[in-house]
Amino acid sequence: MRTLVEGMAHDAARSGFELESSQRQAAERLAAFGAQVTRRRRALPRKPPRSLYLHGPVGRGKTWLMDSFYGRLEARKRRVHFHDFFRKLHSGAHAVESGNGPAIQQSVDALLDDVEVLFFDEFHVHDIGDGMFISRLLRAAAQRRIPLVVTSNYAPDDLLPNPLWHDHFLPTIEAIKEMMDTVEISGASDFRRYPVAGTDPAADSGAFRSGRIISPGTPRQLGRLGLFQPTPPQSRVLTPTTQPIVVKNSDPDLLWVGFEELCGGLTSTSDFLALAETFRTWVIDDVPSPADDAASAPAWQRFSNVVDVLYDQDITLFLVGAGPLDWDVEPSGTALPVDLARIASRLSLLSRSHPDKDMDSEEAAGS
Repeated sequence: MRTLVEGMAHDAARSGFELESSQRQAAERLAAFGAQVTRRRRALPRKPPRSLYLHGPVGRGKTWLMDSFYGRLEARKRRVHFHDFFRKLHSGAHAVESGNGPAIQQSVDALLDDVEVLFFDEFHVHDIGDGMFISRLLRAAAQRRIPLVVTSNYAPDDLLPNPLWHDHFLPTIEAIKEMMDTVEISGASDFRRYPVAGTDPAADSGAFRSGRIISPGTPRQLGRLGLFQPTPPQSRVLTPTTQPIVVKNSDPDLLWVGFEELCGGLTSTSDFLALAETFRTWVIDDVPSPADDAASAPAWQRFSNVVDVLYDQDITLFLVGAGPLDWDVEPSGTALPVDLARIASRLSLLSRSHPDKDMDSEEAAGS
């Protein structure tokens, strides 16, 4: 146990920071969990360790801690991200029996096959349909005696916050609390926005961090970044899954698409994940100002999913819009997503391009 804690502390030191109090407590709880997994592998106790639910505000190092522990745990293990989990779940179901119950169960079983521990990053539920799939996964893991390590920005009681559906999810929330120990990581700082002086805990997201928020998006601004407005003949129709998307350009490594086309229609997270497998640089232009009511709630939620996918896949993102692109706004009473804080934290990693400043003097977003 002590070796695992020291190992995670060593990983932190290599990244240029020290574990703060709640991170160290979480590291100790993870290490105790790891010791139980190791003892179980040696067939001493057969009872599985209790699953862990790591939660807290954005940017507190939950994913970092989980990944450090994951890299040091000697076990048959699998790590999945929320969005990628649902893509695999749906694609597996369609491949088997067009999405009926048994097919979904087979997809869940495939996820759990030959693992001793399942790691689940960015656990959140905003849709009752997704909640049903989560319930099925938890039941299957319990039946197979497979413990989970989960990270979330939400405490269990706050999952599926939509009041129209929250009561329907209460049995699953109770099941989560019954099978998992909750561990809160709640340091004072969002390390993505305000890293400790001389540190860079998010350095693993190098490509994403190299992107820019560009406003108002003049040709000079774009040209300084090697970006040139596509011409109409460069437009293409892509079909990443089932939904056609009209993009402005799709060079071998660059995707250029308008906000309304990407987020305003019927695209899904599966489309974003499929596109992310091909294009390592994305330009999304005509992004409306979050302070305006120019986009619908579904469009902003799709935008939130896009940011999640590109951050997780470490893809370079350029956002271009005429108005002020500031996501540090109050979402209450607007169309902005309820998990806006997570998106604002991630976009704070992008530098801002100003029309009258050279690249060397550009300000970091959120600074």
